Amino acid sequence: MRLFRLARAAMEAEGLHLRRMLRARGIQAALAGVAAAFALMLLMMLHLAAFAALARNGGPVGAALLVAVGDLVLLTVFLFAARRAGHDPVAEEARLVRQQAVRQLGDGAARALVLAPLLRSQSAKKGLLGAAVTAMLIGLLSRR
Repeated sequence: MRLFRLARAAMEAEGLHLRRMLRARGIQAALAGVAAAFALMLLMMLHLAAFAALARNGGPVGAALLVAVGDLVLLTVFLFAARRAGHDPVAEEARLVRQQAVRQLGDGAARALVLAPLLRSQSAKKGLLGAAVTAMLIGLLSRR
């Protein structure tokens, strides 16, 4: 019965982990899209500033450069926000719960496999030999 509870806990933790990770990636993609829009505006403003500098050596260049610097600041803010949005402590904890449940599930299944030949056997010697061979095989397989 405990194995089923562990398997269920592992499945629920995996589902929560995947939902939270998808949500975080969606937010990260949206913020990266906003940053890309500001990058395009920055590029347009830099082009306008270069054009204005070549066309006239006057006031429009300063205004265009100020707008470009503002776009650069916003681009930086959104890029940092997109990087930080990827870390979700709840998703990390769900991943750890899933790993622990799967590890315990594997331990319980290994114990059941070791004890099964002993319980099924007619004689104690044969049961102990079967348990030892099963334990040895599980040990070899778990190292791979």
